[in-house]
Amino acid sequence: MRRHPAIPLFKALGVPLRLVVFQRVARRPSTASELAKELPIGRAAVVQHLTALKKLGLVDASTKGRSRIYRSTPVGLQPLAEWLERYGRGKP
Repeated sequence: MRRHPAIPLFKALGVPLRLVVFQRVARRPSTASELAKELPIGRAAVVQHLTALKKLGLVDASTKGRSRIYRSTPVGLQPLAEWLERYGRGKP
């Protein structure tokens, strides 16, 4: 049985703090330090969550000076959108 490409996304976003990190970056591009100031975890933990999201194509990063600015990438959500489209209409 072939695994649906949305499964890794569900798993990644099923981690509560990782979901919060993703939501914050989706609202506003941010550095890991900025996110750490807003969350109950340190910068290193934020970077781990961002790395996991980046590997799945949910965020990307650009460098500005010495800072890495993370932003969400809508194309990374495409497998979830396809899954919702398929199963949201009751078509397994």
